[in-house]
Amino acid sequence: MSPKEMILISLYAMGRSEEIWGKDCLEFKPERWISEKGSIAYVPSYKFISFNAGPRTCLGKDLSFIQVKMVVSAILWNYRIHVVEGHPISPSISIVLPMKYGLKVRITKRNLIEE
Repeated sequence: MSPKEMILISLYAMGRSEEIWGKDCLEFKPERWISEKGSIAYVPSYKFISFNAGPRTCLGKDLSFIQVKMVVSAILWNYRIHVVEGHPISPSISIVLPMKYGLKVRITKRNLIEE
């Protein structure tokens, strides 16, 4: 490899690669990340490289996972969330891959006393 050569890795393509994730690579399956015991399944950093890997692993990775768990648990505890059927789901090409049309959902407040 010469000093002028560049290596580009497409995280978008890696996340949808049948060679890496199997035949159902294009399906949304949150259970991929949950072990049979109900804990978080271990996935090597080099397989899911969103937070980089090796000596360049993101320093905020663990903190970001804790924050996501706190926010999601608070939302799920207080609200019911239903995805609106028929809404187009498509990524917008960007470094962080936001959804092109957003994700339309219907949110209703839970009544914790009645449940």
